[in-house]
Amino acid sequence: MPIGPLRAFIPMSHDEANTFARPEFTLGHLADLVGGTVVGDPDAVVSGVADPATADPGSLVFLLEARYADGIAASAAAAAVVPRHVEAIAKPQIVVARPRVAMARIMALFVPEAPYRGIHPTAVVHPTARVASDAALGPYVVVGEDASIGAGTLLQAHVVVGRRVRIGTGCVLHPHVVVYDEVRLGDRVILHAGTVVGSDGYGYAPDEAGRHIKVPQLGNVILGDDVETGANVAIDRATFGSTVVGRGTKLDNLVHLGHNDRIGEDVLIVSQTGISGSVTVGDRVTLAGQVGVAGHLTIGDGATVLARSGVTKDIPPRTVVSGFPARPHKEELRRQAAPSRLEALRQELADLARRVESIEGEGGGLGA
Repeated sequence: MPIGPLRAFIPMSHDEANTFARPEFTLGHLADLVGGTVVGDPDAVVSGVADPATADPGSLVFLLEARYADGIAASAAAAAVVPRHVEAIAKPQIVVARPRVAMARIMALFVPEAPYRGIHPTAVVHPTARVASDAALGPYVVVGEDASIGAGTLLQAHVVVGRRVRIGTGCVLHPHVVVYDEVRLGDRVILHAGTVVGSDGYGYAPDEAGRHIKVPQLGNVILGDDVETGANVAIDRATFGSTVVGRGTKLDNLVHLGHNDRIGEDVLIVSQTGISGSVTVGDRVTLAGQVGVAGHLTIGDGATVLARSGVTKDIPPRTVVSGFPARPHKEELRRQAAPSRLEALRQELADLARRVESIEGEGGGLGA
């Protein structure tokens, strides 16, 4: 149903921001959250997370590599998260199996809340749009006809949401994100500044005179739950059907996905990677920085494509490839090593030629 009168826009005060930025938790509570064990006082309280070099007496720090133990021991931090109890760190400790995962979960508790609540008076919301009562729309946001914004979602300044877009719960769209018509976003999707979802795919057909006639792009884009994009990502809408990005997939800055791509779940795509149209990428694939993928290919589940590779044919599951054209990584390493052998081979040939000349000179020729 329509949203009715715009709700009051309430910027967060400085005092509120400070309150939200410094919550307090006992070590026992944090250990329960991450499945850890407290060595020391479980009632000790921390009010923030920090790097050991900048930690204050209220900070919790994280031992991710053994070589940083001395720095944590010397820091002012109140406590540490560690993979095993460290005697040299004379502080309470939370012992966990996966410190980096524990760090991610604990740090999420200290993320500041949204800088405002309600709908800014400069926002333009179509009368048929549906905006959840606790969603927040910042300055100059535009929400189109029959769009739907889910509970707890934040649209920051200058976000544009097209017609019949569906945005789930708990999403964050940072400034200047554009979501074109018909796009679907799942829950907890994060789109960083400048990302464009649903722009036209790159489709043209040459006519008899060689002029490029635009092929209309009539599909849409679907992003699953917990998808996150970096800044300035472009995801093209499908020609027909949908361009799909699966649950939990993370796209780094400056990634481009072509029309009708189908990206699996928990995929990692690193900065400056470009994927042509109609590519299928399986689950838990990693595409490192500056990878290029030609159109209509399949990259199997669990494959890894190393940085600056060019994928020109299908990649089997659980394969590590590199180079251009991409090939199994060990094979590519041998290819790269080959030029370094050329000088040695040249020297061996020169030595052999000298020996032959010497033999011919001593014996009056091989046929004597």
